[in-house]
Amino acid sequence: MEGFTLAQAAEWTHGEAKGNAELTAVSTDSRRIPDNALFLPIKGEKYDGHDFIAKAVAGGAAAVVSHRRNEGYPVPALYVGNTSQALLDLAGGYRALCGGKVVGVTGSVGKTTTKELLYAVVSQSFRALKTEGNLNNEIGLPLTLLCMDKRTEVMIAEMGMNHFGELSRMTAAARPDIAVITNIGTSHIEFLGSREGICKAKLEILEGLKPGGCAVFCGDEPLLWDRRNDLGCRVVTYGMENPACDLTAYLREDGAFDIVNNSLRAEGLPVGGRFSAKLGVPGAHNVLNALAAAAVGLLLGQAPDSIAAGLASYEASGMRQNIYEQNGFSIFADCYNASPDAMEATLRVLRSMAPEGRRFAVLGSMLELGGYAEEGHRRAGRAAAENADALYAYGPDADAMVAGAKERGMINAFAFDNQPALAAALRQDAKPGDALLFKGSRGMKMEQALALFLGEDVEG
Repeated sequence: MEGFTLAQAAEWTHGEAKGNAELTAVSTDSRRIPDNALFLPIKGEKYDGHDFIAKAVAGGAAAVVSHRRNEGYPVPALYVGNTSQALLDLAGGYRALCGGKVVGVTGSVGKTTTKELLYAVVSQSFRALKTEGNLNNEIGLPLTLLCMDKRTEVMIAEMGMNHFGELSRMTAAARPDIAVITNIGTSHIEFLGSREGICKAKLEILEGLKPGGCAVFCGDEPLLWDRRNDLGCRVVTYGMENPACDLTAYLREDGAFDIVNNSLRAEGLPVGGRFSAKLGVPGAHNVLNALAAAAVGLLLGQAPDSIAAGLASYEASGMRQNIYEQNGFSIFADCYNASPDAMEATLRVLRSMAPEGRRFAVLGSMLELGGYAEEGHRRAGRAAAENADALYAYGPDADAMVAGAKERGMINAFAFDNQPALAAALRQDAKPGDALLFKGSRGMKMEQALALFLGEDVEG
């Protein structure tokens, strides 16, 4: 991290500094105070970080931020109106100090995969950083920006949201040079009301776009495509279904795909040019994510061979999109999160698996769908019937998924209210050579259902 002073922090946050300090770190955790650190407490639902200021000072904090203006501290202090906003403002000032480019990424589905693909691509040519893990909210995003230094050429910053205004606040700090919107799905529709509301909330990312910046989004999505000419910035579109997009992809039988430049102004690939690429993960939805990464790479001046090498180097990690063989089964574990759109995409991948065996869709409920929950789960059930041989549904909306599957004629569709019963039934039905997809919202912990099926220990 680059050094800065408390006086600079006061300027960035519009706060009042009492004393000054030379700072080279920022911490929001009183248990982890690096040398020369500014401690910035956050007030959460259960705890108020201000209650741990004394602990942070005892741990060596060089200065503190506080919205308790009536309190004094034994180290220099920066008094602000709200420390959560101050964290965003501090990160915004620091981001400007460092320079470098920021690529912001949001979307209902695929933003984390797209972020990882973007990093795989741009790190071929630039000194790049990325959002780690799921640090994509109003605390994680500024902490990500604070990892930059003056050597950082490109920061890939993922931005998640579930309410109006969140992206607006984050993009004001990130000031992206390029803003990517992967799609408009139904995630968080409980809070945003409709797909049109979700689109409006996602487009907030453009509010912080730097002058001369560019929006990159999927032109297969009509809600985005129809807005492309009235956003007040340069727009680059990519797609697989809409041939009018600036960048398109065409799948080949060998699993590779051709990327065609229809109208994108880029030094590395002239209009009309094309190149081939391949991913180590399956699914047309991942080709779309790869197209987003390719578009950004071309906008940054990368050559096609560099982009293709980056895409080929990408590997899924954690609980996302892992496909592997175990105990004779083909396992597709994608247990990190779920929405109706993501369910349909992963079920299409399942359809291509186990050509000589059966395909089992083991699906957990999807959360934050609000009034769309019934239809969203029926939709997932219908997709299961079209792409799998059996459905094992778990959670409060399992019956709706089963009902949707039976609407499309699936006989082997079962609902469970506990994972041990699901795993026991699945072990009776599935045989080596079969393929099994495990997917659900994070709160459903479908990785535990997978572990129980495989006979592994499950904590708790």
